[in-house]
Amino acid sequence: MEVAIKNKKENPLLLREELTGEITFTGATPSNQQLKEELVKKLGAQQEVIVIRHIYTKFGGGKASFEAVAYKSKEQLDKIEPKKKEKKAAPGAAPAAPPAK
Repeated sequence: MEVAIKNKKENPLLLREELTGEITFTGATPSNQQLKEELVKKLGAQQEVIVIRHIYTKFGGGKASFEAVAYKSKEQLDKIEPKKKEKKAAPGAAPAAPPAK
């Protein structure tokens, strides 16, 4: 997998860099985690401050484009990025069945 950063825009208000680029790959489209690892190598940043927004693929090709952001610090990322809600399920509980008619 090869990653080429096409555009790097500094956003001083949010203390981050906004990145767009292209990925060249063979086989399946790279996962967000694989792309993040490649960006860590290219940027020299820590893995926890990089957020992958989108990976756009085209049918039948070994190319994709991506959007990502790299924050200056973990604290800034925590302030800006929305928190993901985790589903809380009771251990061993089965999903509820639909009501009978």
